[in-house]
This record gives sequence, structure tokens and C-alpha cells, in this order.
Amino acid sequence: MQQQTRNTGYPCTLICALLLVLLSNGVSGQKQYSKARKLELREDVRRMFQHAYDGYLRHASNYDELRPLTCDGHDTWGSYSLTLIDALDTLATMGNFTEFRRAARLLEEKMDFDRDINVSVFETNIRIVGGLLSAHLLSKRAGVELEPGWPCKGPLLRLAEDVARRLLPAFVTNTGMPYGTVNLRYGVPKGETSITCTAGVGTFLIEFGTLSRLTGKTIYEDVALKAVLALWAYRSPIGLFGNHIDVQSGRWTALDSGIGAGVDSLFEYLVKASVLLNRPELLELFHEARAAIDKYMRKEDWYVWVGMNKGRVTLPVFQSLEAFWPGILSIIGDTEPALRTISRYIGVWKKYGFLPEFYNIAAGEASPNREVYPLRPELIESAMYLYRATGNEYLLEFGEHMLETLEFSAKTKCGYATIRNVVTHEKENRMESFFLAETSKYLYLLFDEENFLHNDGSGGELLSTEDDVCVVQAGAYIFNTEAHPMDMSALHCCHAHNEDIYTSLDLQRFSPRAILERSKKRQVALQEQWVPQCHPENNEFFNKEDENVQAQDSGKEQEREQSGASTTMAVDIEVFDEFQQPAGDLLVSNFEQIREEREVNESLHRKVVTRNQLTVSDLDEFFAQRRESFASASEALNYVNTFMANYTMDVAFIQGLQLYDSNMSSVLGTGAQKEYESRMRTLWQLYELQQQYVANIRVIQGLGLLTFPADGDRIPSHLTEVLDSLDKSAHLEHIDLQDLETRVSNTSSPQLVNIRKVILKARNAYAIAMVNTSAMQEFALRIYLSGTSEAGVRIHPLLEDAELSQEARKRPFKLAEERALFSYARRIVDFRKRMAETVDRLQTLMQDIPPPKRKEATVDSQDANADMSTVYTQTQAQMAAPAQKPEPSQEAKQSTQIQKGKLAENDSGLGEEESGCVWSQFVQTILRKTTVQRVKFDEAVLQENTRKALEKHARKELPHHLFACHRPEYIEGFAYRDFYPEAL
Repeated sequence: MQQQTRNTGYPCTLICALLLVLLSNGVSGQKQYSKARKLELREDVRRMFQHAYDGYLRHASNYDELRPLTCDGHDTWGSYSLTLIDALDTLATMGNFTEFRRAARLLEEKMDFDRDINVSVFETNIRIVGGLLSAHLLSKRAGVELEPGWPCKGPLLRLAEDVARRLLPAFVTNTGMPYGTVNLRYGVPKGETSITCTAGVGTFLIEFGTLSRLTGKTIYEDVALKAVLALWAYRSPIGLFGNHIDVQSGRWTALDSGIGAGVDSLFEYLVKASVLLNRPELLELFHEARAAIDKYMRKEDWYVWVGMNKGRVTLPVFQSLEAFWPGILSIIGDTEPALRTISRYIGVWKKYGFLPEFYNIAAGEASPNREVYPLRPELIESAMYLYRATGNEYLLEFGEHMLETLEFSAKTKCGYATIRNVVTHEKENRMESFFLAETSKYLYLLFDEENFLHNDGSGGELLSTEDDVCVVQAGAYIFNTEAHPMDMSALHCCHAHNEDIYTSLDLQRFSPRAILERSKKRQVALQEQWVPQCHPENNEFFNKEDENVQAQDSGKEQEREQSGASTTMAVDIEVFDEFQQPAGDLLVSNFEQIREEREVNESLHRKVVTRNQLTVSDLDEFFAQRRESFASASEALNYVNTFMANYTMDVAFIQGLQLYDSNMSSVLGTGAQKEYESRMRTLWQLYELQQQYVANIRVIQGLGLLTFPADGDRIPSHLTEVLDSLDKSAHLEHIDLQDLETRVSNTSSPQLVNIRKVILKARNAYAIAMVNTSAMQEFALRIYLSGTSEAGVRIHPLLEDAELSQEARKRPFKLAEERALFSYARRIVDFRKRMAETVDRLQTLMQDIPPPKRKEATVDSQDANADMSTVYTQTQAQMAAPAQKPEPSQEAKQSTQIQKGKLAENDSGLGEEESGCVWSQFVQTILRKTTVQRVKFDEAVLQENTRKALEKHARKELPHHLFACHRPEYIEGFAYRDFYPEAL
């Protein structure tokens, strides 16, 4: 009897405890909001939206977005009037049906997505497909003249399907996870990277599922579901997801795990799609994912970033995109932790007036260079959901505060601007489309308690269709991640889903009494079976078991030692490369080199760096030093070195300050940047690593290594000389360039002299940089200017140029430091050398292979034997003398035309048997392995492959408690009402 009382109502003690929790967490409202006051605030939001919407129509209607400071427009995501599509359902939400009908008619007449442009698959789906579907489902309420068959037919639905069909080629991958970019006309672009973010894989179920239910074409929902299940299969052993993944191989390329940028909407769609599409297995996945999130990421109601494999904290920051999480918890009925977490986020908002993109939890301040607020909606979205669930007026108070700060700090004469810095409230010339699609809509819904989008399915409108009578405009309305609402009731008017889970449900099993009885039985069974591990009766058994295990382990170790001594023997193994040349010595040397580099890296990582965070006062004291304060140049240098070695920078600050020069990535690759920002370092370590990069770039650019062709007679030998010079750089002291030229001119070629000059210049420049106190002062100044708003700080050089050169000659270089200095340049040279040797060997092989015979030979044998080696020789000659361009004779022109005709025939026959020259076949084979080919998209093949992949994920019977945390009847009244109203 007592348990029944708990299910039907909360006792007084529980209510009092809940009030104490809310008061202790600071989430109780201080104001009281009457119905009239809420309507006033609602109208203020309407005026805010109208001001921004009118500014877009007046100044940027032909562009994707408005630039609110200059009152013009620009294209961002695809040049298809993005803001107009994004804002369409907001017009209906606010009751502006006249403008809705005008804009919808304009889109129907104007929009053509058959364009040769590359677009983001993720953004196009959530903004364009989602916006068009939502507008289509709201057309009846807005008074649009509907064509027969609505909601299964309609011009906006056809536009949405047209866009979605153009996104389908992105899903043709080995795993079923989509590419990040697609060309609207030609499919996946050639050379497109296979790496995309986690959210870019798992954010399709709402839009594609809605499209499948309305059109009856299951391919959209199937590919979206397959992508989510494939992503789920690649999660880490502890149940976490990384940030970026290779969609072809399933390899994680970014191992940070969180609930913010790059991951967020995956979790959002697991919950929302489970309700919208009646797929409880998705909610089961969410609960499993949430268990790992709470275990590793949740720290005192904050959520931090951790390593996906070990769960250790890597980034103790709050990202503004994470503010969606309390709203998701409120949807599943878990409002208490949601209120505690959102109170943290609102505290950050009230501190600055806005949410910075990154907020350092440990430091209690916005991360440097991450203070921007692009008018994001996630926090007000969660506030709206939580207010609907709890009625806590503290959330209305926050909504009013948000409205005031937007009006005061973000408003311009033609719109609302991004806040470049939440500390200074400086504006930036951009108004993203989600300000009209999401931020304005959620604010409006917070104060408009009687809006039709709050309908929970209790009432709707009957609609006669060709097959039956269904209910529309009943809800519940499920918002996609761009706040485009999907009418859940309308999805069941068009086509019966072939996997309806309710056809076999016994509704009596889900009555409150039946659920309570089963719950009691499970609890009793668990209590009877449970025995504590520390039970006194089991101590003797456990002690004996431990002794037996230890005895068995020790016996096995003795057996291994005895058997190992008698069975060890030496075996000679011969190793050959792909050209049947002995490669054993090379393999051993490479292995030793890898082992030595790994030991060096491990030793570096094992070094414990004591955290000593740099402050502004430390830098002020550093810049106040003068040359007169030091007795000698060595004393000044020692002071600067000690200062830089004393203070550390955390990973978040290193990334935020952007000390890494962006042009280094174009030469050394992104791996160097990741290494630079990988772990906490002292200022000296950061400066030293940066100067190593600079020295390598000087060598690479000075020798022109990035512009070398892959073939040529002299190239392998030239690169060998470069490698030899880099290896010998450790034996070169700080000598003059004239001395170097005298040493090698008698025994070496002029080319070798030039190589040694470039390397020696870079080495001497690095040596000077290691004692260049002025450069170190400038490095510290960049940190100072990035972390403060002050300007006009002057640097007083502590050492002159003559003193720098003298100190550079005194500084000893360690052998390990010398060898590691040009490691990046050595890596690039070695790669180029191996490529050149491979091409050279292939040319030799091709000269020995006769050209294939053609089925229809129309040329004589002399012309047919003009193989690619001749073309290659001519090409090399042209590359060697690019400035000489004599006018070809008439005979040469005719010969060139004949040769071009032959090459055209060869290219047209690529892939066919007995056609094309050897070189063409080789190039085609290589390209197939290294680049994405533009192929004809076959929708039927994709659908069949997807269907087969989904067969192994057959539905299983799920326990009902997966639907909600504390109140199982919540989903009964929410999800089942549309199907079985008589049962309730």
C-alpha cells in the first residue's frame, strides 16, 4: 500500500527535500511571473525576431546570411537563401501565417538544388532538409493551399526529398558512415577526406526518418540507422566516443570524448528519434552511453572532456554547445540533475551576459580566444524544456535576462550581431541563421505556454486520406537539432512502417498495476540472490580460492622457465622487398631507429612538469627588466631562460592562445600542430619546439623539397645527398659559409655546396634563436596580448646583436639535440626519395613490357611502338627548360595532334581489357587506391547493402523501464496515445 502511494503522488517529506535541493543549488526564481507579464515578454521576443528577419529580407535575401554591422549579405553553407529556409517554421510558430505563405511560395518557385557546389552533409541536412520538412508539415496550420494527398505529397516535401537524395552518395562507404562533404550535382568530390566528426555521422535519424515515413521510401531511414549502429560498434571499450572518425576504416582520428562540439547531436538524436520513430532500442543506446558519460565526464554537475580509451580528463572546459544536455535529461524525465547542471551554465551566462564558446572550469573564466558568442540557442533550449517539465520560474527569470542582454549588447540597426568577446561585448559582423531558427523560437516558446507546439498529443484534427482517416497537428512535436519541429502524429498518415513494434504489444502488461507487480517481483528476486562479498561465511572459501590461484600461477611460471630453457633455438629468416632484393639489414635498421625514437618520446612524456601557471603580474615583472640590471650578457640570458622554464601552459591555453603559426601546417603538416598542442609544457619548451619547426621549414623551403617532381634521373641521387648532409649536420660547428665552401669545393659538386649552405644557415639561425632574448620577449608578449585587453606594451631588448652571436657560439649542442633538430625535414626528404626510386623502377619495368595489342589496330607498327617512355622523356625535357617555348613547326603540330589522339584513345579505354598503355593502367590502379573516384551513384545498390547490414540488428524485446527513469507512465501517455487512445 505504501508503494502504491509513492507512485500516485509525492509525500510531504519528499517535496520538502526537493525544495531544499533546489534552494541549495540556487535554482529557485526570485521573481513571480503573471500571465500578462509572460505575454509581454513573448511580444518582446516577437519584435526581436521581426527586426532581424526584416533586416535579412531587406539587405541579404539573396544570400545565406545577413552581416548585421555592414547591412549586407554573404554565402556560408551553400548559397541557397539559408536564413529564409531556416526561419520559415519560426514564422508559423509566432503566428505570422501571411509571411509564411509568401516565403513558402517563393521557395517553391525559386529553389533549384541541381548545382555544382560542395556542401556540408551535416549542415545541409539539419538546416535545409529539416527546415523544408518542418515547413511542409506546418503548411496546413498556416493556411497554405494543399495539394491532394498532403501530408504525403507537397512541393516542399519534394524539395526536401530532392536535397536528401543528393546527400545519399555520401553514405556509400565501407562502414555506412557518411562523408562530410558532397557535391549537389556530382556526389562525393574527388579527393574528399574520409574523416568526419561524430555528430556528422549520427545526426540524420529525425530528418531522414521523417522523410521515409512521409514518402514510403525506407532508404533514408535505413541509411541513417545504419550509420548510427556502425558508429556505435566503434565506441571504445569503456563506452565512449571520440570526436572524429575515418568513415572508410572506422579508425578514430580525434580521441577526445565529450558531449560538446563534434559529438553533441548524436546523443540528442538517440533520444528524440526513439520517440519520433517509435524505436525504443535507440533509447536503450542512449542510456548505455549516458552511464559512461556520468562515470567519466561528470564532475560536480559539470561535464569535462576525457580520453575515450582511458577516461582521463584531457580538457577541463565547458563548451557552450554542451548546454543542450539538461534539455535532453528533462525529455527522459530526469529533471533533478538537469536543474543542477543548468544552474552552473546560467551562472556562467550571468557572469558575462553571454556564454563563451569555451569556459575554463578550473580557472573560472573564459578561455583566451574562445570568448565568442555566436548567438547560440542551446542554453535557452534547455531552459524551455526544463520549464515545461518543472514550472520553475527561475528559468523564466533567466529567459528575461537573456532577452535584455541580446537587446542591449547584440542589436544593430539591421539585425543582431555575434559577440566577438563576452568580456568586452565587442560585436562581430555575422548573424548565423540559427538565431532566427532556434534562439528566437525557443525564447518565444518559453514565454508562450499555450503555443500549439506544446501540444502533447491530447488533441488534433482528423484528416481523410486515400486509405484511411488519421490525426494531424496533434503532436508531440519533436525538434531536430536546428529547432525544426516534426509533427509526430502526421508521420502515421502516409505509409505503414513495416516494423511497427506496437502490433505485437500486450497493452495490459503496461498498465500501472502490472508494471508495479513485475517491479516488486524483480526486487524480491534480487534480494534473495544477493550475498555480500565480505560475508563472514565466505571468508574461508575466498582465502582458499586465493591460495589455490597463487599456487597454480607459480607452478605455471616454473613450467615456463624450465620449458623455455630447453626449447629456445635460433632461426635464420631471409627478408626481401617487393623487387626481390634483400631487405633484412634495412628492416633491422629501421626497427632500431623506430625503437630509439619511441624511447626518446617516452622519456619526454615521462618527464614530470610541475604546474606553475603564468599570470599577468609575472609578465609585467618580466617586461620591466632592463639591460642595466644585469652585469653581463650571460646573466641576462640566464634570467630569461629561468623565467621561461619556470612557468607552464596548459593544453587549453596553448590551443586558445594560438601561438602556433598557421603556415607551419602547410609545410610540416597537421601532425606538427597536434604535437605542439598535445600536452602541458613550459614557456621554454614551447619556444624551443617552435624554433625547431622554423629551422626545418628553412631547410625544406631553401632546398625546394615541396616542389620536387616524383621522377627524374638526378632526383634520387640529389635527395641522397640531402639526407647525407642532414645526417652530418651534427659534425658541423658554427663555421662561416666561406670556410664551408672551401672545405667541400675541392671534393664535392656545387650542388652539394648549396645543400650544406642551406642546412648550415638554418642550424646557425636556430643556435642564435636559442639565446635570442628579444625573440623570447616577443614570444612572451604574444601571450600577454592574447590573454589581456591591454595594448601599447613596449619591449626593451636585453641583448644586442653582437652579444647574441657571441652567446650563440658559447652554447654547446648535445648530440641528441643535433640529430633531432632536422627530423621533420629528414622525414620529407626520405619520403620523396622513396617515391622517386619507386617511379624510376617502374619506368624501367615498363620499358621491358611491350604495349598491349588492340582489337582494332589502325596504325602501323612504328607508331604503335611509341610508348609512354618517349612521352616521359619529352615531359622531362620540358620541365628542365620551362622558359624556352619555340613555335612548333607544322609537321610537329601534326605529330603532336596524332600523339594526343592516341593518348585520348588510351584514356577512353581505361578499365577495359586489352586497352590503354602500361603507364595509364598503372596510374589508374594507383588512383583507385589513393583518391575518391566520381562514380555513378546507384541508389538500389545502396539500399540493398543497407538492408543486409541492418538484418543483424534485429529488434529484441526490451524492458519497459528503459523509456524513463522514475515514471514509466510518462511514455505511456506520450508515445502510445496516437496509436491506442482507447487504452488510455
